[in-house]
Amino acid sequence: MLCEHCKKKIITERHLWNLFKIEIHSICDRCYQRYPLFPTSMMIPLDHGMAHVHLMISKGEKIEPISYQSFLKVYYQDYLRHHLKSTFIYEDYLDETLWQTLESLGFGDLYVVTLYENSHEKGEER
Repeated sequence: MLCEHCKKKIITERHLWNLFKIEIHSICDRCYQRYPLFPTSMMIPLDHGMAHVHLMISKGEKIEPISYQSFLKVYYQDYLRHHLKSTFIYEDYLDETLWQTLESLGFGDLYVVTLYENSHEKGEER
């Protein structure tokens, strides 16, 4: 399998205990160490409800979003266990126009998972 960010081959050490284990992550260890996940959660009040926002990477450079797709399982499970009456939205880059669109549609409670927030687009520091 190739790393989705650097396009180098992912080599995993095989031994008796992981011989038949399927590799699910599409990012190599080197890229993951350079661009780690620092998840944060926040609640934002909307006109028609509440938005539970989960930000996967709080700081850092932009990388290929598909390389972190395998880390979404935790958010799907949390949504299915605790927030099933909300609307689930996954977006790679969260910007102001998306927020305006979501508020105008009036979905009610939202469960939003995003890789980056709009401060990365503008070049702002937190």
